[in-house]
Amino acid sequence: MRQNKGPSRRREKNLGVRYLLCDTSEQIKVKLEGGEWVRSPTRCLEKALDGKPATIVVHFRKMTIAERETFLELCVALKRNNRTGQTPLLALLDAKNRDLVEALERVGVDFVRFIGGTTLSSSRIIEIIDGLGTEDRVERQLTILCPNLHYDAIDASREMTVCGAYLDRMVLGGSWLHEVCETGEHLRCPYYLKPRVKS
Repeated sequence: MRQNKGPSRRREKNLGVRYLLCDTSEQIKVKLEGGEWVRSPTRCLEKALDGKPATIVVHFRKMTIAERETFLELCVALKRNNRTGQTPLLALLDAKNRDLVEALERVGVDFVRFIGGTTLSSSRIIEIIDGLGTEDRVERQLTILCPNLHYDAIDASREMTVCGAYLDRMVLGGSWLHEVCETGEHLRCPYYLKPRVKS
């Protein structure tokens, strides 16, 4: 977690970081140092129980809704198990999704970090873990995302983001979604300030 140390001290600290990464994507530089990479939730649970990693990282990449549910079930299993429940659990998200962040809070995930489509490597993962702070806490991220963000399934892998303050009748996207709805700027949004109500 975040430390106020110079670069050389930080480099020494990074050498001892151990993590377990669960990621089913192919977008990882294969050689990982200081950690292990598994490609299935089942294997992740097994390795977490056997290896006792210092941090468990679950990557919620672009995936189907069913896959997302499976990864949430993995997080539930990790936090409920006596041997892994106290291990810091970090969720990496390719996109901001309030419903998913709320689900992560319910299951007890400790940290969430939005990484976009970043390709993961050992150094990147260690940098993320080393930089975790209070702003990465799940409950903190929920204060940033507008509570009126709702999601309607288009098909098994895609969702449409709509505005709950506009009775879910306005599709959100582009700069408005990314610069207002998914940031603290939503507190100034006219729809947030004066939501429509059903007549």
